[in-house]
Amino acid sequence: MPEKKLMNKNSPKDVVTDKTPTASAATPVAIGRKDPALLEGRRVLGMVPGKPVAGQRKEPAEDDMVMVYPHLLVRHAVAAMSVLLLVLLVAIFFDAPLRAIANPTVTPNPEKAPWYFAALQELLAHFHPLIAGVLIPGAIILGLVALPYIDRSVFILASHRKVAVATFTTFMVVWIALTIVGFAFRGPNWGWVWPWQEWHGEL
Repeated sequence: MPEKKLMNKNSPKDVVTDKTPTASAATPVAIGRKDPALLEGRRVLGMVPGKPVAGQRKEPAEDDMVMVYPHLLVRHAVAAMSVLLLVLLVAIFFDAPLRAIANPTVTPNPEKAPWYFAALQELLAHFHPLIAGVLIPGAIILGLVALPYIDRSVFILASHRKVAVATFTTFMVVWIALTIVGFAFRGPNWGWVWPWQEWHGEL
C-alpha cells in the first residue's frame, strides 16, 4: 500500500510520515524532536513549563531537604532550654529590684506606671481620662488594623508604601517621645525635671 504523506499547513517542511509498521495510521513526527508522548490517550505535541507569577520556581534537590523532626524541632528545643537555663541562673544569683513593702497610707510622689505605660500616663496629664485612656488608644489600635486596607499597594519596598510608612513612623516617633518624657522627665507632682539632676524613672 503506498505511503501517504501528511503535511502541516503551518510547517510543511518539518513533518514526515511515521514509518512505524505497527501504527494503524500514519502519525506526523517533527524532525529533530522526540516522538509525541501519550497523556490520557491524547498525543502531547509540546509542553510549555509553567512560570510563577513572581520570583523564580524553586525545585530543591533531595539532598537539600530535611525532615522537621528531628532536625528543626531538636534545635528549637535546645535553644529554648538554653534560654530557660540562662533566666534561671539570673534569677538565682541576682535579686529582683523590689522596694519596701507597700504602705496603703502613703502614696509615693510621683507615682509612675511601668515604662511601657509611661506614654499613656503622660497623655493623662494633658487630656481627660476618657480621651487619654479609651479614645486615643482605641483609635490607635483601629488605625493600625485598618492601615493595610487603606494602603493597598502590591509592592513590598518601603519606597512604594509611602502612606503606610509615614503613618507608622509618625505613630512610633510620637509614642516613643511620650514614653521618654513620662519615664525620665517627670518628677514630683508630675512636674518637669531633668533626669541628670533628679531621677524618678521606674522600670
